[in-house]
Amino acid sequence: MSAGEHLPPSSWQGTPTLAPLVAPPVAAETVVERPHPLTPLVRGWILLVAAAWMLLRDLLPDGSGEPASLPPLNVMSLGIGVAVLGSVVWGFLEWKFTRFVVDDNELRIESGFLTRTSQRIRFDRIQSIDMTQPAAARLLGLAELTIDVGGEGGTRLRYLTRQRATAMRDYLLIRAHGYNAAAGAPSLAGALDDLGGTDEILIRVPPQRLLVGALLSHELLLGLIPILIVLVVGLTIEGNLGASPWILLGPMIPILLGVGGFVSKRVIGQWNYTLARSGPGLKIVRGLTSLTSQSVPRHRIQGIRIVQPLWWRKLGYFRMDVSVIGYGSQTTDEDQAGTSTILLPIGTAAEVAIALQNVWPGLDLDAIPLTPAPSRSRWLAPFAQGWLAFGVGDGVIVSRTGWLSRARAIAPHARLQSLKLTQGPLQRRIGLASVQLQTGSFVDGAVIKHTDAPTARALVLAEIDRMG
Repeated sequence: MSAGEHLPPSSWQGTPTLAPLVAPPVAAETVVERPHPLTPLVRGWILLVAAAWMLLRDLLPDGSGEPASLPPLNVMSLGIGVAVLGSVVWGFLEWKFTRFVVDDNELRIESGFLTRTSQRIRFDRIQSIDMTQPAAARLLGLAELTIDVGGEGGTRLRYLTRQRATAMRDYLLIRAHGYNAAAGAPSLAGALDDLGGTDEILIRVPPQRLLVGALLSHELLLGLIPILIVLVVGLTIEGNLGASPWILLGPMIPILLGVGGFVSKRVIGQWNYTLARSGPGLKIVRGLTSLTSQSVPRHRIQGIRIVQPLWWRKLGYFRMDVSVIGYGSQTTDEDQAGTSTILLPIGTAAEVAIALQNVWPGLDLDAIPLTPAPSRSRWLAPFAQGWLAFGVGDGVIVSRTGWLSRARAIAPHARLQSLKLTQGPLQRRIGLASVQLQTGSFVDGAVIKHTDAPTARALVLAEIDRMG
């Protein structure tokens, strides 16, 4: 099946028919294992980095321009040795008293050497499982699993070999969907992209497109504009005074380093970004130094936000963010490892359509009639008035907002929890109102801005019936 083909729509939840994966359930053997022996090293490396940073900071000049006085070498060596030894001992004790127990009904995580703790996770409560390889863990071939049962944060299993973590992830997801499998069955997922033989690649974002998106992002360009203005003014003044323009090279170096860091973080964090269909859900794989494999349960998606920044419009690129129960607020640090709200970091209109069809099969945004904001709303939104609109389809409600970054928010009627009608003093004077569409954790919210007041009231009443 090619990337442009799709499964026939089965429901607005986007849950395809899942054929039996294995034989009918039978009693499974209990599997007990510890984290990998190198787990204390991975978890303790941050302490070593912090100690090195404190030492480096002491070597730098203080406010007086003189290097700070350092303690005697033997004292520093003793302090570093104690910190390293304490970290090793603490990590060893945590590893020694931690067990992962998988039986026929649940996963148990038993930990603690002073106070024993036993976390129990029933298979039927598991919503999704993400696999992450931070840089230090990836160097050692280890990975951690984050198990989402509907709450914030999730439960983490740290650390297993990458092959064992992948096999554990696949086994728990199979059991979560009501099927049985062997807990020790090997996984066929690839080492570089975590894609198995049954995973279907839908979208893969090339690195050069990530680079273009980072360079043309409004965060970068809006931050550079005032800096460039100051530099131009400075060059003009220095030229009039006869000074060398090389004097501005000093301020340019940190600016260039900042731009390089911003761009590289985005490109490295989203490197080899792949959206794939994996069983009953979607899988997102990304990252160069830290690899993240994130499973997206389609039945828990509450809304989607499609954004097109000003400088992306000529190139026809879009960004998609998704709102999922338990994911929290919108991702702003795009190089972070772990759960992300980004469904597509930068993609074409055709790729946006592919992603939408695989989240909500049968959805056609172009077929939903839109009601534009009245012309008098120009008094409140002079630049955005021509874009403001909303539309109601059979399964979803759509709103359009924004100016520099045009945004479309999409929410299924069944996922809305409440609606909030607001009317400020200026809106009342010219007969306008806004409607806030509220779900459990919608990305940045969804709002219908500056529409006709009677239309807004009628929409709220009608939408309450559709929500039911």
